[in-house]
Amino acid sequence: MYVLLKRSRFAWPFFSKFSKVRRYSLHEAEKTIRETNHACLDNHKKLVVEISIHNESDDELLFRDVIELGTGEAYLGNLLALVQHTFREVLDNVSSDDAQRFIVSLQSALVAEAAPVLLTDKESTEAATDEAPGQDQSSSSEPNPSASHDAQEPPDPQPEPSTVRPQPAPTRESMQNRRTAEKKRQPTRQAPDMGALFSKYKRALIVFGAAVLLVVGAVGSYRFFFSPKAAPQPIYQTLVRNEKYLQAGQAYPEKRAAIEAVLVTDGTTSGLAKFQSKYPCANGKFDLAYARKKYQAVISASQKATMSRVRKSKLAVAYLKTKQFEQAEIVNRDLNDQDLQSLIAIGYIQTGQFDQAKRLNAELKNKTIDQAIQTGETYQKAAAHFQAIAKDTSKSAAERAQAKASAASFQHQLETLGE
Repeated sequence: MYVLLKRSRFAWPFFSKFSKVRRYSLHEAEKTIRETNHACLDNHKKLVVEISIHNESDDELLFRDVIELGTGEAYLGNLLALVQHTFREVLDNVSSDDAQRFIVSLQSALVAEAAPVLLTDKESTEAATDEAPGQDQSSSSEPNPSASHDAQEPPDPQPEPSTVRPQPAPTRESMQNRRTAEKKRQPTRQAPDMGALFSKYKRALIVFGAAVLLVVGAVGSYRFFFSPKAAPQPIYQTLVRNEKYLQAGQAYPEKRAAIEAVLVTDGTTSGLAKFQSKYPCANGKFDLAYARKKYQAVISASQKATMSRVRKSKLAVAYLKTKQFEQAEIVNRDLNDQDLQSLIAIGYIQTGQFDQAKRLNAELKNKTIDQAIQTGETYQKAAAHFQAIAKDTSKSAAERAQAKASAASFQHQLETLGE
């Protein structure tokens, strides 16, 4: 398995190295999410990230969810705990075959990535030979019980019938003596060499231990997540994966905010409009107005929407588009986005407010904006010059018409400067 991590397009500069095309291994993704979450907490920021788990062989999408980093949740430090949290909170301890297979396969993949490297047959044989040289020697010098018994107890010769004499009945004392003698004749057994046995079966023991851990983990996960008490079917992930957002919103009303976030990131404007029409909310109204480029409606909707960092950036853009540069500056004081500040400076230039543009560029020290200020002042002077000629009654009608056209041209170039 591998993992794809896709961040919000409005992420701030220190997340510029957060790759959205890299295929992370399970443990790499776990480490990246954990470190990014710590960075968000340290900087008092939040970041919306889409996590998707795929099959290595055919790139099939197995799992997808939208998470918010910077919240301090404990499960964000462990990939399996994160997936378990999704099933536990979103699917209410599901018990379907699809979810069961996914949990077990994820558990197996995590164990496989962390499994120790086993010795080869050649290395195992050499290790067994080096560690147990005394075993062969001791085994070769060990007496053969049957041979010793034969040597100490030769078969009694069969007496001639004529020489057989009746033997007296055995007494208790004679039987005790006989048993004692037989015990002395029995060979002493040597204790097995445990070190040699371990060296001989070392590889088999490692494989057996890994198999036991895998089985115990799979059984534990199954019993934890798929107890008989779990009733709902795991349709949320399937519905979102198949882009059936309306059905997912109906089945899981507590996840409508997350579904709306998926639509903003990966969906279409028409899909977002349908979802907002079916399940209206303040956040959806704001995001839909921005997607439709209705910037005045964006400003109105910001009064009730939850203003995350992403939505604040969208609000600043809405103020820019409606030429409310001072309000855009106020919003950007919280964002501290230099790119946005550069756009505000360009807006001041386009409207002929060169002093405001110079004030902003005193902090930015951007040579491009300096050049834009000089060009804008030139366009403004040219437009004013030709406007004066167009109003001069001493000029001919043709001269006034030509001057009017030139003034309009320079004014248009000023208003579109930097676009």
